Amino acid sequence: MKNKFIILIAFFLVSACIRIDIGHKQAKEEYYKGKIIKIYRNDKQHYMYYFDIQTRYQIISKNAEMWSELWSNAQVGDSIIKPPDTLMIIIKKNDSTKREFFYKF
Repeated sequence: MKNKFIILIAFFLVSACIRIDIGHKQAKEEYYKGKIIKIYRNDKQHYMYYFDIQTRYQIISKNAEMWSELWSNAQVGDSIIKPPDTLMIIIKKNDSTKREFFYKF
């Protein structure tokens, strides 16, 4: 019985690590550029902060809490850039200042 419990815990830990790794890979590969048009807490996602971003062709919603200190430093109207092959987001303010925010592990 004890061995089955240890195997079950090991299975859950391995599957959690795989999901985290896949999330990091997806975040790293993603690219978007646009303006923040809305900042809100998403009640369907445990009230985490989200941004609605107007890109060139569509409005996308992104979880702002995946990036350290991002949601508390961004404002509606700021430009937001997620370069490909990085784990950072760049926020550019209207006064030409910019700041980088990094993915939370």
